[in-house]
Formats: sequence, C-alpha cells, structure tokens
Amino acid sequence: MSEFNEADDPAKDPEVRPRWGVQSRRVPQWLHVADTQRVLAVAIVSVTLLLYGYLVLAVVVDWIDRENFVAVIAALSPLQALAAATIGFFFGSREKG
Repeated sequence: MSEFNEADDPAKDPEVRPRWGVQSRRVPQWLHVADTQRVLAVAIVSVTLLLYGYLVLAVVVDWIDRENFVAVIAALSPLQALAAATIGFFFGSREKG
C-alpha cells in the first residue's frame, strides 16, 4: 500500500473500501415513532415494576420496616406518575382506525 496523501480519495482504494456496501434502509416516520414509544414505555414500566417488586420483597423478608417502606414508596411516586403518563401517551397517541 502506498503512502496516504490528503488529496487521495480513500473510498477508491480497494484496501480501504469495504467489500460489502453498508446501505441504510429508509424507515417510515410512523414506524420510527411507534418503535421509540414502545421501547420507552417498556423500559420505564419495567424499571418501575422492578423497584416496586424489590420493595415488596424487602418488606416480606423483613429487610426494611414498614415506616421506611412508606417513605420509599412516597419517594418513588414521581416515577410511578412518569410511567403512567408514558403509557397514557403511548396508547393515547395511536390513531384509531
């Protein structure tokens, strides 16, 4: 291979250019929005369920007492509101038809 010159086009060099071209596929806007909403909704609800499940397990196994349980549940209420708003937005923004 020869020395690289700034004026050379690396795309024309067979040793640099990939053998198989990477082609992007065009994704419709509605599909992109639906996929994004689905991923966000599932992630937020999953994290919320994991946190609440761990807290219930902690009370059942007696890792924390009920007063601390109530305090942690109160601290997690904004996350629960975010999860509810996300699911509401996800299902509310779908077109009927």
